[in-house]
Amino acid sequence: MGTNGFRIDLFSRGLDGKTFEYDLTDEFFQQIDGLIPRGQLHTTVCVTGNPDTAFRFAIHSEGCVFVPCDRCLADIELRIDTTDSVAVRLGDDYSDEGDTIVIPEREGTIDVGQLIYEFVALSMPLKLTHEPGKCDETMIARLNEHLSARSSEDDESEE
Repeated sequence: MGTNGFRIDLFSRGLDGKTFEYDLTDEFFQQIDGLIPRGQLHTTVCVTGNPDTAFRFAIHSEGCVFVPCDRCLADIELRIDTTDSVAVRLGDDYSDEGDTIVIPEREGTIDVGQLIYEFVALSMPLKLTHEPGKCDETMIARLNEHLSARSSEDDESEE
């Protein structure tokens, strides 16, 4: 993501017990350029630990994101309330070992923006559709026209 506002210096004094707060807007999601195009979330990142052993980052995000429906492509508003944690330690080279991230000691900083985004995305359901009967009726009508036209073409080609 590359925004400096989400960079945390792992060598800074007083990091143990410090809480960072972020208000995520559409601009944040557009910078990530992922599956979530828009959203309004409040996120807190609580850090415990020290650079000699490891840090624990507890990340809580709450608010809503807007994603396209898999069926009709109209926006769905999804409520998000997720708490996740990850261990972060310093090492020689970057690696992501499941629930532990190793940051090269020569860099000494972590961009939590990408972590926040990934935890929000993982909290969403796999199937993103409106409740039954709530899809965009115009789009559903067009899809049905297309499906019946395609079905007619398939029937003709089988003869």
